[in-house]
Amino acid sequence: MEDWVRRIFIERADLFLKIMNERWPRTEALVDGMIRLLKDFGVEGGKVLDLCCGNGRVAISFAKKGFTAVGIDLSPTFIEDAKARARELGVSKKVDFICGDVRRLLSLVPKDSCFNVVTSVWTSIGYYTKSEDLEVFKQARQLTREGGILFIAETAHRDSLSLRVCPSSFTIHEDTVLVEETRWDANTSRLRTTWSFYAKNGDNLKFIDKITFEIYIYSLSELASMLKEAGWETVATYGNLASRQPFTPWTELNLVAKTIK
Repeated sequence: MEDWVRRIFIERADLFLKIMNERWPRTEALVDGMIRLLKDFGVEGGKVLDLCCGNGRVAISFAKKGFTAVGIDLSPTFIEDAKARARELGVSKKVDFICGDVRRLLSLVPKDSCFNVVTSVWTSIGYYTKSEDLEVFKQARQLTREGGILFIAETAHRDSLSLRVCPSSFTIHEDTVLVEETRWDANTSRLRTTWSFYAKNGDNLKFIDKITFEIYIYSLSELASMLKEAGWETVATYGNLASRQPFTPWTELNLVAKTIK
């Protein structure tokens, strides 16, 4: 396991959780957009596999809409929080959360599982090698029935980063200030980011921790090619799934793929 992956998702998951929680309010609109698209492809209801599910915002939203869902994430902290939220929202019988590495998907999910929908939301790829990402989507394809749909949503893409990268910024999350320093290497398509966390007490800041991580950023064509090799045909792209805004270099990437027979 990459050292930074362990640092951010296991050792300091408490810090990342504060950032993740702020994405919950936008999730219902995202999932509603997904469901509308599913109906266009003749998929109504069924079972969802949520890869790198975090603390369950997508899986739980699908469960609230009548689907059953399985969410998988490496972080014990995220999984425990997801289970608690599912109980609080009354959908714990509709969603199951599993702590584990998605690179070993087939060993985590029963092989007789048959999903209608697979989701990968918010830049949940590029952490490891391209061959490992390919293997994850191959395994997901094996668990998906014919006519199933894959959503890769709210993710960064190479065209956007080539146009605009903010080298430094800060945001406030509850009582924590996050200072972000970013470096984009167009030659290697790798994004190197350092997060510095500070506790906020009035006008004073106290340093908490610093984490540096580096991920590979795909172009649309590269990602579509990889998915095809894994058994998925890209059928649509959007800048926003809730509004069906067209995909452009200035938007996030939202990709819809269908199983290949």
